[in-house]
Amino acid sequence: MKKALIIISLGAVLLLAACSENTKSEKNTDTKQTEKAEVEAKVEDKDTVVDGLKIKIKKQEVNKKVSNSKTQQLYTFTISGENMSSTNKGLGAVDFVLKTKDGKEIQIDPSMAAFGNEIEPNKQLEGKASFAVDEKQTATKLVYKPLDKELAEWEVSK
Repeated sequence: MKKALIIISLGAVLLLAACSENTKSEKNTDTKQTEKAEVEAKVEDKDTVVDGLKIKIKKQEVNKKVSNSKTQQLYTFTISGENMSSTNKGLGAVDFVLKTKDGKEIQIDPSMAAFGNEIEPNKQLEGKASFAVDEKQTATKLVYKPLDKELAEWEVSK
């Protein structure tokens, strides 16, 4: 039942995306303007409905984290979830992993604050998820992966 709901939801999202109006009617020869338009398009594509939850990545920050003479990059995402279903749904920072360019999966940083709770129908939950990545690694995707099943992913800005 859940698999069918997920497939139907993803199909609906893809159908709506395919049928949407193309807003880029003019070509820009200025590369800076083109890059800006592509970045804005990525930001707009960050809403995803999965298993009755509308998940949105609202903000991404990259900071340095120094601990015990070890320097890492700290990727922090502000995540919002809205329950679109008629039953309570759970959402938390532990449901997300960060994938690196070399294919490694990074779990949330346990030393940083994290969110998680059950969401009632038509209610929202918002919080932050932080991931500590070695400086030699490059983060590429944030993945919604509850119960070891990859259900959605978002590109990570560099």
